[in-house]
Amino acid sequence: MNIAFGRAIRARVSRRTRLVAQAAAFAAAIPLLIASAALTGAQTTTPAANAAACPEGTPGATATATTTASSSGTPEAHLCVSIDMFDIYFKPNVVTIPADTPVEIVLPNKGAALHNFSITDHNNKGLKNLNIKVNVDAGKTGSVVVNAPAGNYYFFCDQPGHEQAGMYGYLDVKPNAKIATETATVTPRAG
Repeated sequence: MNIAFGRAIRARVSRRTRLVAQAAAFAAAIPLLIASAALTGAQTTTPAANAAACPEGTPGATATATTTASSSGTPEAHLCVSIDMFDIYFKPNVVTIPADTPVEIVLPNKGAALHNFSITDHNNKGLKNLNIKVNVDAGKTGSVVVNAPAGNYYFFCDQPGHEQAGMYGYLDVKPNAKIATETATVTPRAG
């Protein structure tokens, strides 16, 4: 009887040890999963649920000219560029667009958290405040039409801690520029 009782105790301890080891392994894997996910105003905004993506055939985050119907019913071209939102970075994070020209920026949130695309007076000293603030829920897509004067505008995610963790970039607005995108190591402007 003592031998059987001893075996039962050892089996129970062995199961408990395995469960503790599995829980520890799972807890250790969580930061790795998060890290792999990170790697893998006068403006108009479109609610996230109704935002349209840049047209098919748009390579990555490159812009294309598309035709839409204006309020008069006649077709008019507009420019479009996509900036993906991840946990916690933008890709691309350097975008060039033409000055004084409406450009739709499509904002797919490919992360697991709410993200935001903001271009305000924050870190944009001496530039017009564009008053852009677009919240996009995880898995949704938002958009904003930017029609800005020339300048190099700082954009960022205003969710707590996101900008500080690296979720920011630059919108370079130049006269007669072609839309271009780049993913680069960028440094935020001071205050």
